[in-house]
Amino acid sequence: MSRESSGWYTAIRVRRMGVVLLAVPGGPPGVAADGAQRVAWKSCGGPPEEVLSLLEVLLELGLIRVQGDTYLRTQAGNRVVRAVRRDDPTELALALIRSGRFHDQARALIEQGQLDDERNLDCGRRVAVSTAPQLVSLLDLWPEVRVQPRVMIPSQLLRELDTVWSLLPPEPSMPEWQFRRKQVGNRAEMYTVQYEKTRVGDSSAVVWVARDSDSLGYDVEDRSSNPSRCIEVKGRSDRDEIFFFSDNEMNKANSLGTRYEVHFWGAIDLRRDPGTEYAALRAEGYPLVIPDFPEALARGEWSANPVRWRIERPSA
Repeated sequence: MSRESSGWYTAIRVRRMGVVLLAVPGGPPGVAADGAQRVAWKSCGGPPEEVLSLLEVLLELGLIRVQGDTYLRTQAGNRVVRAVRRDDPTELALALIRSGRFHDQARALIEQGQLDDERNLDCGRRVAVSTAPQLVSLLDLWPEVRVQPRVMIPSQLLRELDTVWSLLPPEPSMPEWQFRRKQVGNRAEMYTVQYEKTRVGDSSAVVWVARDSDSLGYDVEDRSSNPSRCIEVKGRSDRDEIFFFSDNEMNKANSLGTRYEVHFWGAIDLRRDPGTEYAALRAEGYPLVIPDFPEALARGEWSANPVRWRIERPSA
């Protein structure tokens, strides 16, 4: 099984990952990159060839870094190590959850469970273990989580599962420029989902429909109202208020009329942690919301060039 699959992150691998992180120094001279696999394996054991995958995950999580030809722990890695030394594995588990490693299992678990009056998630154990086995095992690291006879996740931890976990990396086979553009778009959609869940108050009513199909002509649907709101999300790494529409998106906007709106997120920086960036962008006033998008075009608030439907705000 590939480490791109959530099923790869078994409890034993997560424990070994913490040991590997401990084996990487927190300061110079570090450990030679070409010898890190051997050094880490002496600490954690297990299949030697798997240690390289564990190191790669730690790099992706930003818990270790490459400096020259050596590995060093980052500040974030040092925080996790301090927790591991206190026999607290939840900091590492939280880093994995926030990175989206369990996006599919978290989504399935939330959909199968029910919220109680205090917004804790309650789910039958058999259903939880069959739909999210590795995630349930990971959540059991938190003392406040109950996994017998039913699975109960407290509201504070549930908020973690219901936010950044849904970040899904694009396919690595695409060209770098396309990879980055897709990442920016995914992040913008994720932020709108989080924004709408917070605004609406009923997280189950906000559906990230683009996760299941990219042919609908919009990305997020708010089903808390009747008729539902259909939201197309656009994102950029700069602040230029320019985005592009496909013919399908434009046709869908015209057919849905007042139900169709656009959310625009600018200044997305893929180097930032999504949770931190979301808070920062909200503080800047994002998303830019364009309700009744066809009417906004008709009033001239936005101009549309029918060559790939380039949308921009006219100059004053």
